[in-house]
Amino acid sequence: MYEKIIEIIVYVIAELRHHKNINDIDIEELKQLGYTKAEISTAFSWLVDRVEMAEKLYTPEHTEHRGSFRVLHDVEKELFTDEAWGELIQLQSLGIVNSEHIEMLIERAIMTGIEIVECQHVKNFVAHVVFNANINGSPNSRFMLAGNDTIN
Repeated sequence: MYEKIIEIIVYVIAELRHHKNINDIDIEELKQLGYTKAEISTAFSWLVDRVEMAEKLYTPEHTEHRGSFRVLHDVEKELFTDEAWGELIQLQSLGIVNSEHIEMLIERAIMTGIEIVECQHVKNFVAHVVFNANINGSPNSRFMLAGNDTIN
C-alpha cells in the first residue's frame, strides 16, 4: 500500500510543479489509474500535513537548482537498473528523498547483498523512509493509519 501512496504523491507533486493548485488535481483520474480511495486519501493527507514544507520545496527558485546530485562509482552503477536510478533521481528532484536517503539506500543494498536494485526496491525503501512503514509487517512501526484502520 505504501508504495502506491508514494506513486500518488509523485503524481500530485508533479502536477503541483505544473502550477496547478492541489484542489485542481483530478482525483477521478487517480481512481482510473487503479488507486483506491484510501490510498488517495492517505497521500493527500500526507501532503496537506506538510503544506508549509511543500510551499518551500516546490517554488521555482527552490526546484530549479537543488545542488549537486550523487555520481555513482562504477561498482555502484552496476547495482541499479536504469529505471531504478531514474526513479531515485525523480524522487530527489521532487523533494521526496534527499542525498542522505540515497546514501542510505546504496549502503543498505551493498550491505544486504542485493545484486540489482530495481524500481520496486526503491519504492519499498522510500515508503519505509517517508512513512516509517515496516514493509515486513512488524507491529508499531508506522505512524499513519492504513486504509482500514479506525480510531476509537
